[in-house]
Amino acid sequence: MNDSFRAVRFRKLIRNVYTKRFTKYGRQPQGVFWSDLGRQQSRFKIICYQMLALAPSGIIKIADIGCGYGSLANYMREMPNCSRFVYTGYDVNPTLIDACQEHSFLPPNSFAIGDCPKVMVDFSVMSGTYNMSVTRDLTHWESYVFRCLTKCWSQSRVGMIFNMLVANKSHINDGMLYHCEVEKLRRRCMRQFGPTRVVREQSLPRDATLVVTR
Repeated sequence: MNDSFRAVRFRKLIRNVYTKRFTKYGRQPQGVFWSDLGRQQSRFKIICYQMLALAPSGIIKIADIGCGYGSLANYMREMPNCSRFVYTGYDVNPTLIDACQEHSFLPPNSFAIGDCPKVMVDFSVMSGTYNMSVTRDLTHWESYVFRCLTKCWSQSRVGMIFNMLVANKSHINDGMLYHCEVEKLRRRCMRQFGPTRVVREQSLPRDATLVVTR
């Protein structure tokens, strides 16, 4: 199976897994495999801070890839320092996009089905988007992740910011959660995209945020 067919298969599996989860738990962090609200918002805070630091003035156009039920948009609405963001959310799951369009304070056209921005933005951001694997094959999952990142990079004027679960050795655990070797991931991003740095937060010891810039 080549990468294109495998990507189509993975997107179908991702849709199925998240539809089942969202149907069970609804519009809350557990509905998209987040462990709790605090961890979810800690990651949002890091991503927003990095964007504001890289673009200290003017409007910031962002694409939230893997937007789920629109929780990042809701978070930014409550944060006064996020008023400069112009938000668009994308997800491969139509059920989640429907929920965003129905419940968000944003216009329905602020959300669309997809795994990358449809138009050029300043930043593509992904919070937990690639953590839930739909295969046990580490090589295939990492190839899929970088396929998605490459598409996002082509539509990102300033850069990409995404967080990952980390471990000493890359693996997919029994719960199908992908953990990366963060330094190995950083080097690959450097080769394929641009300057990449890693942001670590003491309160999130198993997480790393990668900031890739032009």
